[in-house]
Amino acid sequence: MKKFLRNQYYKSVDKIMTNITALKPYLENIRKASISILLKLAIAVVIASSVVWLGKFTWKYLTDQNMFLVSPVTFSFETPDWATDKFINEINNIHGLKRKYNIFEEDLTKKIVAAYEKSPLISKVYYVERELPNRLNMKLELRRPAAIVMRKREKYLVDKDCVRIPEKFYKYPEEGGDPIYIVCRRSTKIPEYGERWNDVSIGEGISLLNYLKHNKIDKLLKIASIDVSNVGGRNKDGKIDVELWTKNGAKIRWGYPASSGQVNEPSNYEKLQNLLSVAMEEGADLSNMEYVDVRWKAPLAKRISIR
Repeated sequence: MKKFLRNQYYKSVDKIMTNITALKPYLENIRKASISILLKLAIAVVIASSVVWLGKFTWKYLTDQNMFLVSPVTFSFETPDWATDKFINEINNIHGLKRKYNIFEEDLTKKIVAAYEKSPLISKVYYVERELPNRLNMKLELRRPAAIVMRKREKYLVDKDCVRIPEKFYKYPEEGGDPIYIVCRRSTKIPEYGERWNDVSIGEGISLLNYLKHNKIDKLLKIASIDVSNVGGRNKDGKIDVELWTKNGAKIRWGYPASSGQVNEPSNYEKLQNLLSVAMEEGADLSNMEYVDVRWKAPLAKRISIR
């Protein structure tokens, strides 16, 4: 029995060895094919890496040429007639800008927009676009003087959004124009350049001025100042919230601002119609008037007494 089992064992081993011997050529072919594939793959990876590296090197070499460098001085934007040389120079040298940029620099336009939006001279940046080889085109909304806030004999230049702007970059009043003052005698915190006045009365004065300018009344009646010192007060002594003064010294009793919500208070439109009705009779400059009171359904007016 043992001899039989031993013979079966040897026969099985011989059969396995025979099969292994038969498989050797096939396995050798697979090994050679695998080595060939891996070698080709390695060569392909080396070639691809070389091409990518060479491409990056070539691109960097080409884009680093001076012809692709853009300077803030060459930025292109529309320059309004009222802009002074100092203003234009400041726009071209905004704080936070580098002296030169590569036109292909990543996030270039975002960086330029961020720098300009921090400037007190810029109200809004609409877009910044690249123009090859070395220009940037921009559309900006520039802050323009609208009035002078007069507080305790100090003067501060503001734009139509009630934002304080630096006087040294502007010429105000502009050529051929007259200054308009927003008079406020109350104590209030002075904002930094580029910040809005955090004062309701000054805000109401600028809002009214914008309304008058929209209807071209500021020039027609030669408005010189808007006194908002009493806005928000209790007015126990009968003081009027808003009073306007013309260049010729006529007082216009405007009353409560439009946002006050006072009952029976005429709207700005109704007050303006009252004012224009008097101006049509007495002359647009109101030079013969001591005051015009537009707070009533029918305006009240008083001529200057002549002795």
